Amino acid sequence: MRSLRADLVRALARAALLVACGCGSVGASAQLAISGPAAASAAEAAASAPDAAASSATPASDPRADRIETAVDKLRTDPLLSGKHVEHRLRWKDGDEPERKKEKPPSWLRAFFDWLASLARFINDTSRFLLWGIVLVLVALALVSVRHVVQLRAFRRAKAVSAVSHVRDLDVRPESLPDDVGAAAWALWQAGDVPAALSLLYRGALSRLIHRFDVPITASATEGECLDLARGRLEATALRYVTQVVRAWEANIYGGRTLSNAMGEALCTGFGQRLDASAPVVAESGT
Repeated sequence: MRSLRADLVRALARAALLVACGCGSVGASAQLAISGPAAASAAEAAASAPDAAASSATPASDPRADRIETAVDKLRTDPLLSGKHVEHRLRWKDGDEPERKKEKPPSWLRAFFDWLASLARFINDTSRFLLWGIVLVLVALALVSVRHVVQLRAFRRAKAVSAVSHVRDLDVRPESLPDDVGAAAWALWQAGDVPAALSLLYRGALSRLIHRFDVPITASATEGECLDLARGRLEATALRYVTQVVRAWEANIYGGRTLSNAMGEALCTGFGQRLDASAPVVAESGT
């Protein structure tokens, strides 16, 4: 490309010189034709001049040739025709330090970003299916919960129906007992009917164990079996009270022992505090 431009400059210069020389010769011929014979003889005389004089004479400068040379010099110095092209670029640099190369993130970080992008695309593609899947799971959970509640209520109703009404000829139904078992038993105790008072306390205790604390007492259960079944279903103070009632019942009914009024008052007044005010242990652990 550079050589082509240089050749173009030289060709233009030569063409300009040829044009200038051609113009000079044509002008001279015309001048000779117009002057006539005198001019022709003068030209011949000048042509026959000695070679030494012609060689020693200083030729006159041509202003056209000077202008052509000036134009050629300008063409040579033109940067667009000289074959050289300079480009300028702007670069950011930190002071005098060389340009730093950008540090690429580590491979594990690029892999992590690629994984996140893939996950986002997957979620975008499967969002509708995920939404319907979540809805189906929630509906299934609701149906299972409703079924569990229904079964639990049915079990409780069946358990309440199947609860025993008598334990060894003792009526333990709640409707067969007075509202305040302790006060009624204390009234019998003060009237001198200690066996009836102890029987009422024992029946009331069995009724509370069966219907309030869900103790699985059967119709043929003995006193000791009732206490064994009550362990783990009652609080420590309630279990201790029931044990005292059972032992007092056994001592009076089977052993014929006479109990003091202080013990009778403690047993009668403690019925409501220990059995009616106490909460089942199973209910507390379930909550």
